Amino acid sequence: YTGERHPELFKERPAKGNKPGQLSRAQLDEFYTRGFTLVRDFFTKEELDAVKADITVKVSELADKLYNAGKIKDKHEGLGFYHRLCAIERDFPGANIVLHKLSTLPPSFRAIAAHERMLNLLEDIVGPNISFNPVWNLRTKTPNNAASTVPWHQDSGYFDVESYNTLIVTAWVPLLDTNEQNGTLQMVPGCHRDGYIAKHTCCAGPTWYIDLDEDIIEKEFGVDMAKDPVTLDVPYGSFLLFNNFTPHRSLNNRSDVVRWSIDFRWQRTGTPAGLFGLKPTCEVRRDGEPDFRPDWDSFDSVDRNRAQLESMARDESAADEFSAVISGPWMKKWEIVNHNKHTDAFDKNPEGWQPGMLHG
Repeated sequence: YTGERHPELFKERPAKGNKPGQLSRAQLDEFYTRGFTLVRDFFTKEELDAVKADITVKVSELADKLYNAGKIKDKHEGLGFYHRLCAIERDFPGANIVLHKLSTLPPSFRAIAAHERMLNLLEDIVGPNISFNPVWNLRTKTPNNAASTVPWHQDSGYFDVESYNTLIVTAWVPLLDTNEQNGTLQMVPGCHRDGYIAKHTCCAGPTWYIDLDEDIIEKEFGVDMAKDPVTLDVPYGSFLLFNNFTPHRSLNNRSDVVRWSIDFRWQRTGTPAGLFGLKPTCEVRRDGEPDFRPDWDSFDSVDRNRAQLESMARDESAADEFSAVISGPWMKKWEIVNHNKHTDAFDKNPEGWQPGMLHG
């Protein structure tokens, strides 16, 4: 916890462009004043069908591995995209976490990360030189699962302090119509404008998630948590665009299907990635070079999840391909007020660190 503030991130805006996909002036103003905006009907059916097809392959690969290892007795091959992982999770609790730790970008994910209209949109916010942040996630939100119900936080609460003066932009892309019933996102408007990261704690309930207490949000940002949070329904084909300072959370999935979503992140090239030096960004657009292509193979050569776990954990935890444990360096950054299998999985005394100390 540093207490530093970077309001300049939200005052100096690149010039408004006029390229396909770019936000309207009203949307851009909403992003800067509220900290988020809903971008409707952005993706084509074909683009999202490709994403769903790649995820289907990953679910099948996971089912095969679990079945061949004797972890499950039925691969549930007859179930569809929104139900199969639910059945696998019932047979092998933690399967959704194993899939959440997907380490390489499938082709359709790469296509979105370097999507021409998306990069056009981002130019209005970060400028013409754009890099993809290594913290991207496939969200495997199975029903009534604490491991996928994320408490209040600011994204930079997970990042190293060297990146606190970096604007990191997130596109949260759901793969179905999301709402309060199936676990959509809630945002607290306007809390980002000072560029300030409040004090979080670790870890919430049985998870690896950091937690930003509602009383702290009210005190530090001057909001009313009974009235100000906004629940955002996001139609399929649309996405939420927000920044790394806006407090948000995901609700419990009370439906009977997987609430699939992916979060992608970008930033201005040359700014800190925020991942404690474990993995760099990937340049996706370079000003003046229309034929520039990202080096995805180099980017994917570093397994972020394994690097995080190995930086914190015992070797056997990192080696278990069916481990439902996630640990990372954010656990050294905030006070651990609740211990569970995730916090217990790492060496609690790296470089003289002691439980309760705040690094950053």
